[in-house]
Amino acid sequence: MYTEQNIRGLAINFLRQHYKLRPRSGTSGTRVVHRPHYYEGVTIDARLAYQKPDLSWFTATVEASSVDSAHEVLYRVNYFRIGAHSLLFTLVVMTGYLAVTQVQGESLWAQFGRPGVYSYLLTLFLTIWGVSGVLLSRLKYYRYIYAIAQFIRFHADAQWVAYDRKIFEGLKSKYYVELQRQCLRFGFGLMEIQEDNKVRWIIEPSHIDQFKGSRAKLPLWVAVAGKTPPLLAGLRKKLPLRPGTKTNVPEPAQPAPPEEMTDPLSVGAYLPMYERKDDYLTTIIPAKKGRVAWYKQPARVSKRLRWKIRHAIRSLYPPEIRKRPGYYELPWGVTTAFIVTFIAFGTLIYLQSEWTAERRPGQVAAAPDLEPLETAATPADSDASPEVLPGEYDHELSAKSPSVVRDTILDLNEDAIIVPASLPQNTIFYLRYDTSGVMESSYGCGPLVRSNVRGYILQEGRYPEYEVALERATYLNGAFSIPVAILLADCLEEGAPGYILYVGDLLSTEPKANFDLRRYSNAFELELSVVEIK
Repeated sequence: MYTEQNIRGLAINFLRQHYKLRPRSGTSGTRVVHRPHYYEGVTIDARLAYQKPDLSWFTATVEASSVDSAHEVLYRVNYFRIGAHSLLFTLVVMTGYLAVTQVQGESLWAQFGRPGVYSYLLTLFLTIWGVSGVLLSRLKYYRYIYAIAQFIRFHADAQWVAYDRKIFEGLKSKYYVELQRQCLRFGFGLMEIQEDNKVRWIIEPSHIDQFKGSRAKLPLWVAVAGKTPPLLAGLRKKLPLRPGTKTNVPEPAQPAPPEEMTDPLSVGAYLPMYERKDDYLTTIIPAKKGRVAWYKQPARVSKRLRWKIRHAIRSLYPPEIRKRPGYYELPWGVTTAFIVTFIAFGTLIYLQSEWTAERRPGQVAAAPDLEPLETAATPADSDASPEVLPGEYDHELSAKSPSVVRDTILDLNEDAIIVPASLPQNTIFYLRYDTSGVMESSYGCGPLVRSNVRGYILQEGRYPEYEVALERATYLNGAFSIPVAILLADCLEEGAPGYILYVGDLLSTEPKANFDLRRYSNAFELELSVVEIK
């Protein structure tokens, strides 16, 4: 079992011999070997650089992995990128679903109601996210290898992965196959360190950049850092002031005279031996204020702002980000698509949540449609208003709801919309509630017989079905304690459809009818009409 330092040395020796046996790569000049170096989040275990005859530099980097650092060549699933991509896919699907619903004029808030719609959206969101994440985890694209991820960040002429053979002993073959697959895909070399210091050459690095020049090239100063380049070292030796060359050294000062020969009051030669006016005519530099204001140096402020933003983003990453280069990073296209889709999703959620059960002006589908009536036999028989839009409810028609009252009271002499049909047996023609709520019903027309009665009644409305009229009558009698009666319209006029609902009793005179009409209207705010019975 080798240490990482032994693997680096064996790999470098192999590269020295490998490139020496290939004259066409250019082997002139002194080869330069360096120790590990840290560069922009990447640890370069070993570097080799030499100068070709055409004076261009060739650089090779090595990622050495021992048994102690086996995680550098064994793949792991990149769950961070899977979660981000599946989240983006979920947002796209949910945004499309809400957009189609919005275009169709519908609302999930109207369909599921509150708070059921929130449970539905959350369940659907988590289901799509989980299923898409499970499916993406099966793709080989999300297999992360530390050694490969480091080489992807920069470009060198040759990039090698060296590993101890004992790393893959006892492991599943899929780890070794994945390492070979990624080395072949990205054009990296692969060498295996065997027993007795033997190196097995498995894959030769590609001489064509598989990334088509999209990576930043490894700087020359990183490749040759630590020693002077060979050509520069030769030039330095030829310089006149190269290190070690003797130069003109000033003569040492004369020894001081004996102590008894010196003047005890002498202060030495404090005046110059000769006049040099330039030494005394110094330029006066005015004093300046302290630090320059920040608004006067925008370039420095912008750099500091960019640094703060970058530092704030990096602070959100886990502490081990330096141990996994590229693991927690996303392309700018994915980040931009995520932001745009998230804004669109939030906008559609806001538009959908504005739905209310009350209809507002200009809203077609603000409330769920009431139960539609049966269509007429021909368009000419329909009484639908031409200004009603498709999908809107026509308030001129009545439906199965006691609160729906026609705005225009039909006169008994109007043409019938509903074709009369024979009534089934045991049908109640007349029903009446008195003020105490006692009900009286009859299978005949009751006191208002078509040929024997003259007078006036206060009609509240006409309803197409008996159940609807009964429900309305029960409500009026219970709420206002007034007499209410239901009468089959056919009892008053032959062939008239539906049921007539009126309040009070049969009135003999028109003034009495008008008086009761105003009394009921003011006291109970009922919309009544006086109908004359002949």
